[in-house]
Amino acid sequence: MKYSFFLLLNLFVFSLLGNNNLPNTTSPNMNFDKDQQAIQALLEQLFAAADARNWDAAKSLMAERVYTDYSDLGGTPGFQTPDEIVNGWAGLLPGFERTVHQIHNFAIWVADDRATSTFDGIAVHYLQVADGDDYWTIFAGYDTEFVQENGAWKLARIDLSLYRQAGNESLPMVALERVANGEIQDLATASKAEASVERFFTALETTNFEAFLENLSTNAVQQMPLAPTNFPKELDGKSALEQQYNLVMKYDQRYDRTYYPTQNPQVVLVKYQGTVKTESGKDYNNAYVSLFEVDTEGKTIRNVEHFNPDILLSSWTGLQPTNYSVHAAGAARDGGVTMQEVTFTSAGVHLVGHLFLPPNFDETAQYPSAIVTGSWTSVKEQMPDEYASLLAQQGILALTFDFTGFGQSEGQPRQVEDYHLKINDITAAVDYLATHPNVQKTAISGVGVCASAGYMAHATAQDERINNLVLIAPWLHNPEIAKSIYDMRPGGTEGLLQAAQDAKETYAATGEMPYVLAASELDPLSAMYVPENAFDYYLNPAKAAGQYYDNRFAVSSWEPWLTFDGIAAGADIKQDVLVVHSEQGAVPHGAKAFLEQIPGNKEAIWLNEYNQQQLYYEEEAVNAAINKVVDYLQSK
Repeated sequence: MKYSFFLLLNLFVFSLLGNNNLPNTTSPNMNFDKDQQAIQALLEQLFAAADARNWDAAKSLMAERVYTDYSDLGGTPGFQTPDEIVNGWAGLLPGFERTVHQIHNFAIWVADDRATSTFDGIAVHYLQVADGDDYWTIFAGYDTEFVQENGAWKLARIDLSLYRQAGNESLPMVALERVANGEIQDLATASKAEASVERFFTALETTNFEAFLENLSTNAVQQMPLAPTNFPKELDGKSALEQQYNLVMKYDQRYDRTYYPTQNPQVVLVKYQGTVKTESGKDYNNAYVSLFEVDTEGKTIRNVEHFNPDILLSSWTGLQPTNYSVHAAGAARDGGVTMQEVTFTSAGVHLVGHLFLPPNFDETAQYPSAIVTGSWTSVKEQMPDEYASLLAQQGILALTFDFTGFGQSEGQPRQVEDYHLKINDITAAVDYLATHPNVQKTAISGVGVCASAGYMAHATAQDERINNLVLIAPWLHNPEIAKSIYDMRPGGTEGLLQAAQDAKETYAATGEMPYVLAASELDPLSAMYVPENAFDYYLNPAKAAGQYYDNRFAVSSWEPWLTFDGIAAGADIKQDVLVVHSEQGAVPHGAKAFLEQIPGNKEAIWLNEYNQQQLYYEEEAVNAAINKVVDYLQSK
């Protein structure tokens, strides 16, 4: 189902009707680290139970109803009982000889008795067949939610985002038929191949190159089906393996490994995680599942090595991700744009930013520049870096940064959405650019995306050093608009304001800030309640979720959020203004009211074919917006 943003807005702020409980602002979470560890352990136990076909153990980790979304693999999203979920697994997984899940790259956020987590997963399914590869592999991102019941965490939602597949994609149908026909084999418990594979790892860990080569068959091949385009997918023959591993042998490396035998004594699957220090001193810690096959003499003839390609690109010496984005919308790194990590201070707090330099950057020249900020609760790695890198691609020096208390920047308490702080931070960013030797002082633009549009508007009204104001998909509200939206919450606007006051008092008394989840598909008390994937930007690892984003919202934020007036700033703006928005976007009537306030030059461009979420991350929508912005700025 496709949602207009107006319907979406109704979903996540109006659907709270009928819930008479306000957020608990008196008992902040005191066991964050412990809860994170418990949730990661739960997930590892869940996938281990699936691999071991221990259905009762898997069910014990789930809530009474779990929302599942495996639609990327053909499933139908919806709520299911643990029995229904496990029955589905039991109808497929035993049809393979082995299934091995390697889950890793966790990001976990806890707010009282609710939590969300994202992680990556490699799942290798092995089955010998007459024709085609004997494995089917998926590499996916998972987005999960949890509830706490009687002191124990339980899985309440699991969504899969398929990144890519490899191997024999017909194997799932074969596995289904085998289960239906009762052709289920017990899991193998031993493998002759294990001793040979153990020699492989021992040789790597002891940097014994002679032992490594001795363990290889002359015709040995290593396949890497998940490897990125700029990395080999196959090493064919002992000489090719010798050349590749001659470099690897120089690294300090350790591998935590577990073996999974198959019915074929010459084939074994291995799940392992590497801790590698490269020759340059850079850490490379990837996660793997390999399928090893050995000959009758115990020499390796095949290694199908699956690993996380994103970790490879981010950490391996000489490689890098393809673009400056968590997805495909940012500028390509081979397009000449350079990113520098920078720091500056705001009211004594150190803020961390990214400075994007145009291609063929001339250290003696001055460039037009822009400060790019994103939606509420966001960090620089999300939509700010996407838009900033694309601006740099077009010759505009662009700065992004994490606001006080967000991302990599300093500031306590964390995750406070306070317009006072954020406007001051933007002014500090202007200070940084205004003193940069490569910035043209008469061509500094403020570019605000979504909720930061109001903050950027106020900063522009207050600071004549900002020469142009550009707002993309702006969420612009005033207290009246906020009240019309949030009065539909339990307790209404006044209840949220009281909750904010209680949170401030709790923080003053204990030093602990109460939090709710920033975004949730299940928790109606979260800041953004977005059921059934209506708006999963902040939750989906294929879009913006991940290690840099903290999916929590400080309850004290309700007061500055609900009382903020981003629209009124328009009356005091003397600079030229461009608004790029959509009627499908967030509160378009707020953007129109803002434009009416502006006394000077103003222009509005409506990209009505896109919704709010698309203007955050979809390549086509982002490019459509940035083209309008660049044309506008280059005309100045």
